Amino acid sequence: MRLHHPLTLVLLLGGASAPAQDAMARLRAELERIHTLDQRDRQNVHGYAPGAQRDSVIAHMMHQDSVNRVRVTAIIDSAGWLGEAEVGRTANQALFLVLQHADARPDVQARYLEEMRLAVEQGRARAHELAMLEDRVEVNHGRPQIYGSQIGWTEGRPFVKPMIDEERVNERRAVVGLEPLERYTERFGFTWSPPVKQERVLRLGPGKP
Repeated sequence: MRLHHPLTLVLLLGGASAPAQDAMARLRAELERIHTLDQRDRQNVHGYAPGAQRDSVIAHMMHQDSVNRVRVTAIIDSAGWLGEAEVGRTANQALFLVLQHADARPDVQARYLEEMRLAVEQGRARAHELAMLEDRVEVNHGRPQIYGSQIGWTEGRPFVKPMIDEERVNERRAVVGLEPLERYTERFGFTWSPPVKQERVLRLGPGKP
């Protein structure tokens, strides 16, 4: 278990000095900026048709993701997982988003997954965001996902990437605060339906005359 940085402990105990408060304010501002940088290209890329300009935006996004990853992992290593009570919702979410988008380094995603699990137990991160990172790690390691949050594309058409126990996925999603998968997939412009459970019928052979 990783211990929190002394700065974090001071703030949690309510005895923060002015320098500690200033340091946390700077961290909050930096993480809010990282949040903006993480989302900017992802929002802009939808405005471009396939081609050189769109490819340029995607290349810039991938570069920014790597820069963000280096900084955010350094922050977590030094200060622990900063909760919303310390840095606000936007800065807190930046920690998750940057790891979620670190697909170029699945080893980093897996390494910090345990850190986020601990943060959820402590009330410093959200269970539904952890579930999405869990899925990302599984998919990026060639395993079926758990909550169905990862969408793939084939010939321009979206689909839910393979998952375990598909019949009970909505039960698992409800536990962590995710909406039903049917509603989630509507955002991507397609319809998902739970598989119809096949009843097994024992067929007996012909009896003896």
